[in-house]
Amino acid sequence: MKQEKLESILDAARNMFGRYGIQKTNLHEIARMARVAKATIYNYFGSKDQIYLEVLNREVNDIIEKISAIVEDAISPADKLRVFMHAKFRYMKEAINILNLSREGIDKLLPKTSSIRDRLFSKEVSILHSILEKGADEGIFHVSNIMLTAQAIGYALRGFETTWLLKENDNEIEAHLDNLSNILCSGILIRKERI
Repeated sequence: MKQEKLESILDAARNMFGRYGIQKTNLHEIARMARVAKATIYNYFGSKDQIYLEVLNREVNDIIEKISAIVEDAISPADKLRVFMHAKFRYMKEAINILNLSREGIDKLLPKTSSIRDRLFSKEVSILHSILEKGADEGIFHVSNIMLTAQAIGYALRGFETTWLLKENDNEIEAHLDNLSNILCSGILIRKERI
């Protein structure tokens, strides 16, 4: 029963924050949607900010779990890299509260959101690092500094998030990612010399 209430509160909060943002969402509405007393929310979380942080943490965990699973299923390092890029944007689009962070400027009001966003970036870079390392070990990628390359790819993708996810449709995003993937792989794939 306790876990059910907790999940109900977090689901309601995720939907409300995603739709109205943290500033326009109030605990009374979250309680009403979750079908719990407002006091129950205070007992579980203590404040609206704490609920918001938990919603963000869960979105990050969900994104990383889904990306990791889909990357794991890809065979070659080049495929893993392409799959990573597409999965990142697909799952970021679903994680509306993470996406809204930069749009709403919440990090200024609630500084702990920056550490959550940084944790997402760190996990993404870790996945990219393992892909690039595997590709370098197999002689598929030529990367002199794996960590720097992973971070550069991570920053590039992060820079496109707001623009692409808020202004482009799914087909345009897929086309952009294919083009970016081709540019990236053409630059790091080892070419066999012809004799």
